[in-house]
Amino acid sequence: MLALPLTALFAFVGWYKAFAPIPELAEHHAWTVWLPEGLGRLVGWSEMACALVLPGVVHPRTRAFAAGGAMILVANQMIAAVFHIRHAELASLPQNAVITALAAGVIFFSRTRAREI
Repeated sequence: MLALPLTALFAFVGWYKAFAPIPELAEHHAWTVWLPEGLGRLVGWSEMACALVLPGVVHPRTRAFAAGGAMILVANQMIAAVFHIRHAELASLPQNAVITALAAGVIFFSRTRAREI
């Protein structure tokens, strides 16, 4: 169940970071505006790719992919938090914390279920 909200969230924010105009991203405090544009767009594409694999946590054959995607998203959120702190966007930190906790839950669930099978 944890994977579904994360899938929807990262499909949306990934699409947004990949395609929205930079001024609009800045208006909504997307941390990728502090990166070179091409790299920021790549982050959006990586978020969409991770969103695609997260639902795989429900099947034993695809759990490792889901866990890998969730690990990338944890790293993504840690980097985002650093950028938000550096640019005094502290209001974004609780959101980063919740997303990190959900992604960590996907990682935990994928590893726990893998041992049970």
